[in-house]
Amino acid sequence: MKCTKQVFLWVSFVVIVGLGIYYWDALNNEGLVKDGEVNISETDFANNGVIKLNGEWEFYWGKLLTSEDLEGLDTTVPYINVPGSWIRDLDGNRYANKGFATYRMVINDIPENQFFGMKKSNIRNASKIFVNGELVLEDGQVTRTLEKSIPGNNSEMVYFEMNESTAEIIIQASNHEYIVGGISKPILFGSQREMIKGQQQSIIFEFAMIFIVFMVGVFYTILFITSKYYRIKEPATFALAFACLCFGIMGSIYSERIITIIIPEITLSSTFRFGHIVNALSGIFVLMVVNKINAKFLPNQVRNIIAIIFGFLILFALSLPLEIYLGTLTFYMIFGVCAFFSMWLRIFWLYLNKKHAVNSSVEHITLVIAMFCVFQFWFDVTIYSFGLTSNMDVAFFCMAVFSIAIASLLIHRYTLYYKKSAELSYELLETLNIVSEKSSQVDEKELAFLQAQIKPHFLFNALNVIASLVLTNRDKAYELVLSLSDYLRAKFDFYNKEQWISVHEELDFIYAYLKIEKARFEDRLKVIASIEDGVDFVVPPFIIQPIVENAVRHGINMKKEGGTVTITIEKTAEGHNISVSDDGIGISEEKLQNILHSNRSNGDGIGLHNIQKRMKRLFGYGLSIESVQGKGTTISLNIPDRGGVDNEISLTR
Repeated sequence: MKCTKQVFLWVSFVVIVGLGIYYWDALNNEGLVKDGEVNISETDFANNGVIKLNGEWEFYWGKLLTSEDLEGLDTTVPYINVPGSWIRDLDGNRYANKGFATYRMVINDIPENQFFGMKKSNIRNASKIFVNGELVLEDGQVTRTLEKSIPGNNSEMVYFEMNESTAEIIIQASNHEYIVGGISKPILFGSQREMIKGQQQSIIFEFAMIFIVFMVGVFYTILFITSKYYRIKEPATFALAFACLCFGIMGSIYSERIITIIIPEITLSSTFRFGHIVNALSGIFVLMVVNKINAKFLPNQVRNIIAIIFGFLILFALSLPLEIYLGTLTFYMIFGVCAFFSMWLRIFWLYLNKKHAVNSSVEHITLVIAMFCVFQFWFDVTIYSFGLTSNMDVAFFCMAVFSIAIASLLIHRYTLYYKKSAELSYELLETLNIVSEKSSQVDEKELAFLQAQIKPHFLFNALNVIASLVLTNRDKAYELVLSLSDYLRAKFDFYNKEQWISVHEELDFIYAYLKIEKARFEDRLKVIASIEDGVDFVVPPFIIQPIVENAVRHGINMKKEGGTVTITIEKTAEGHNISVSDDGIGISEEKLQNILHSNRSNGDGIGLHNIQKRMKRLFGYGLSIESVQGKGTTISLNIPDRGGVDNEISLTR
């Protein structure tokens, strides 16, 4: 275990350092474009066939210019980094988040008479691209004001033939809706063949990540719908299924916007709203996954608070104008990053801290990985949205890893459940073997009586309850195993068959039985024990427990809403009165007469029938039964003081 933890810590350290280096390089990578120009002959274009037009572009804030406008423009030219937001240029001048501007750069030494391509991935939020004065691509409607703005920010490519060695690239852009404007992803320029190849590779990568996530979501959705047994045993199934489906939908909306390939008619406004609703839902479902796996990782109250905040984003996306609700995204993105980072830290800390460790080591490590991926997904999406990075490859990879990790965790839990069930079954077989061995020492009459007291369905129900708690509440499962063990041991402890037992010992057997039944019935079964102070006497073994079992099985169990069993013990002049009451369905008159007066039982009342026979043989009188159908039953028995009683069972071995 110690070795595993050390290896995991080292791997975690390497991954975090690697991501730090990756982001540092992404944020500080120098581009090819210098002072608004790039010479293809000085790049790797000959080898790669594609270059990123990253670097220093001319930037004209508050102007929508063409080639003709720029020819006569006499002004100092500021430069700005592309890709990136337009908040600040290289001279330190700051600009508004929303507005309009023109970008310009020149490509030199272009091979002539060839077909080239240009790819625009993310220009916020509408754009026009001109090559040598000719409009080659338009996405949305570039405007100076919000009123006429039509957002259009899809990934698009355009192909054209170059008959000149120089290309002037002018991009007009406007943003009146999103958090901040600018060219967020690199503008690619290259040969038509290599551009098509690169586009296919990018789409294949994103589609593969989306496919993985979606398949996990579909699989667990089908499992949740079709398997009632799995729904009960693994409560995180529903949340995982819909978290994965939401991640898959988000992946199709971001970056290459694969959803626009599937649904070309969808507008950018609809894409924004739908994407952010699904984003918030994915966060809520992730909260549910963690909480359902173990509430110690994420308490219910914390889960609810975070979910409500995400719920407000959904409400805003549904009801507010686009430009207003998009203004809240900065808060929500930063909140999401902080929330999931805090959750990851808590889970990681619980793993490192032995005193607070929960779940198995494998489960805990897997959840640490999964939650780190969720945090990293939100972090990568956030800095991409702010224009600080040029792609979302890390986010796509992380959502796939999250889905696989949580799916693996649930499979491991289910495997563990079966393993525990097998162990419990083995223990039960061992118990039954002991029972069989001891049963051979009892005469036929006594064996028939004892067998009549333990119904097979009780054992099966008890084991099912224990098995269901193995994964969700192991401490409770352990307690129930002990209770079942105590109950069975008492039933088949034939070494004590020749002596009476204390009423408190009998009550212990009853409480062990009721603990198991309460775990099964939950709130449907209530128990009240009213034992007079100072009561201490002996009773024949299992003279009360079958009456309590009858009240639960044939009284409370038959009512949908359940009911209450009341056990009362009082001292009387002749001895002690014991009564067991329930507010169940009652006993029919025919069945009641069969229990009290027939020499044979018809099956349902075999436990009471045997108690009735024992009482008559021991004391000369039987049970007192009062029952009203639909209202309940009260069964009383009087145990006289021991003096002068011709006991069925000897006092000595």
